[in-house]
Amino acid sequence: MKKFLSFLLTGLFLVSFMNINPMKASAATLPTLPPSGFDSNQNSIPHGQVSYFNYQSSATNSQRRARIYLPPGYSKDNKYSVLYLLHGYGGNENDWYSSGAANVILDNLIAAGSVKPFIVVMPNANATGTGISDGYANFKNDLLKSLIPYVESNYSVYTDRLHRALAGLSLGGAQSMSFGLTNLDQFAYIGGFSPGGPASITSVNMFPDLAVTKQLTKLLFLCIGTNDNTSFCESIVNNCKKGSIPYTYFLIQGRGHDWSVWKPSLWNFSQMASAAGFTDNGSVNPPEPISAFTKIEAESFSSQSGLQTEDCNEGGQNVGFIENNDYAVYSNIDFGEGAKSFQARVSSATNGGNIEIRLDSIDGTLVGTCPIKGTGDWQTWADVTCNVSGASGKHDLYLKFTGDSGYLFNFNWFKFSNTAVITGKTGDINNDGQIDAIDLLLLKKYLLGLEPIQNTQLADMDGNGEINAIDFSLLKKYLLGAS
Repeated sequence: MKKFLSFLLTGLFLVSFMNINPMKASAATLPTLPPSGFDSNQNSIPHGQVSYFNYQSSATNSQRRARIYLPPGYSKDNKYSVLYLLHGYGGNENDWYSSGAANVILDNLIAAGSVKPFIVVMPNANATGTGISDGYANFKNDLLKSLIPYVESNYSVYTDRLHRALAGLSLGGAQSMSFGLTNLDQFAYIGGFSPGGPASITSVNMFPDLAVTKQLTKLLFLCIGTNDNTSFCESIVNNCKKGSIPYTYFLIQGRGHDWSVWKPSLWNFSQMASAAGFTDNGSVNPPEPISAFTKIEAESFSSQSGLQTEDCNEGGQNVGFIENNDYAVYSNIDFGEGAKSFQARVSSATNGGNIEIRLDSIDGTLVGTCPIKGTGDWQTWADVTCNVSGASGKHDLYLKFTGDSGYLFNFNWFKFSNTAVITGKTGDINNDGQIDAIDLLLLKKYLLGLEPIQNTQLADMDGNGEINAIDFSLLKKYLLGAS
């Protein structure tokens, strides 16, 4: 095959791109340096959900923790491809989220239409434990025998190699090459971002059959800065040349062994894998309608901005770390003929804030505002309620959180009701703070069909859900001092 080599010189950086067999036309401009802001959070677009999960590992005989990114609009009605994204030496499952902005990069790519939605799993790639001499080498067993089976049993994902990718930075990049190239029945897309590491990872024969590697590899992506002194990439490139295996080698002039290489690597790899078939998963179906009148877990949002999830002492998880103007979106909520009130389970170690209840956009119709007060602690829970109006039919529900600076409150679940919240005292029909003859007159007129009552719950003296002569009699007796 004819070798293709191009050099792009722009400003102070040099990009070298080497590829045997050209990429698809849709990826012809890649790899390249991403535009400014590619890793910056944008409040105006949908955001995916990042959370933890725990799984039992047969490789360590223990519970292990991983982070997972579910894309905006994640629905169990659809199947998703999965990228397993690994950290470097001494890192953990938090690195790609806290330092690498993986979720932000993916949110922006999805919003721009550059990639279809897919899931990213960010594990701890050091599967160490009692009697384990090399946790990084042992992670291969953890990945193949425990982590992937857990993800495929608990999330709506494809389970074939063509919808599974493996990539990582530094030692995680070497793990991706070592574990991926020797398990091409499991992974079709493999990425190494500044890959390198100990001999237990890098000295493995990653090309036992060059013809098979050429046949099964859909994308082999390497990226490194020219100021990086790791040489592992060269051995991969030499084997690819020897076997005429298509590969992409992306060099960035003047950059070292850091996030200035790894973030652009993820940005490019995600798009190139998608162009190579990683996200060829058909059309995405809209989520099934969810009744507004059932309890909806706060962490089940379709997308969000600024939120995180954490373990809840009442079971499961809650949404936490809420700040002013953060929001959550719940798609296709069915309000039926109309909701009249909103109930939420909340907690706060501060002064709380407010939940603005809006329809179809962050600035959409405001149907209610629910005030949240402090409860004394972040895991001391209380129910709050408020009335709503104008919510009927099916809508995307936007819950916007407002308040002062700092963290406002935690949020566990919510639901709507077709019954209004009683905001006054039963019998005080005009809600003026007094129960008197005026209230009795208003009730009489209501029963005679002469005037409506704004809040009929205040006239339901016996609380049976009906307003009738019995309620009139009970109110009259109350005023006469008979009860």
